[in-house]
Amino acid sequence: MEKKVLTETAKYLGLGKVKIGTDETKITVEVGGKKTAGFVCGLLSLVRKEKATLEGSTFLEKSLTHNWLTYCATDLFHCPTYEAFYSCLKHIDRQLANRAFFCGNLLTIADVAVFVALHPFIINWSFQQKEQHVNISRWFDSMQSDTYLSKTYSNVKFSRTLLYDGTGRGH
Repeated sequence: MEKKVLTETAKYLGLGKVKIGTDETKITVEVGGKKTAGFVCGLLSLVRKEKATLEGSTFLEKSLTHNWLTYCATDLFHCPTYEAFYSCLKHIDRQLANRAFFCGNLLTIADVAVFVALHPFIINWSFQQKEQHVNISRWFDSMQSDTYLSKTYSNVKFSRTLLYDGTGRGH
């Protein structure tokens, strides 16, 4: 998953010549002759090379960006079971309850990374699953309006009408 997210992020940033590989046990990123090891450091090297504002504009936003990228690398990308993945989704949904994006009110590279990682799953969700993760669904729907993401990834439909009440009986 790390390699896919790094590759897609490089494309998102418009970087042409990026080498992504593995060095013993770590993923490596080489851009502009500079080699970086590890998912978080590699992704941040791409962002700092092309569009540093996506790391965040304040110390808090940068710290949150680093935290979310670390969460992706240590938890989200390595769920051994459906239950572990579901637990990650619940955590993400709770964190998005009071904010538009992962690190506040502006898009950061953490949003792009999580979008790329979750798209293959969310595109197959039923409307009921989308309603179970209402904050992820709201965030994901807003991410789809990004010019690059809307051209590159299939659009996911969301209902504005609540179809399920959570009791299993419908309305």
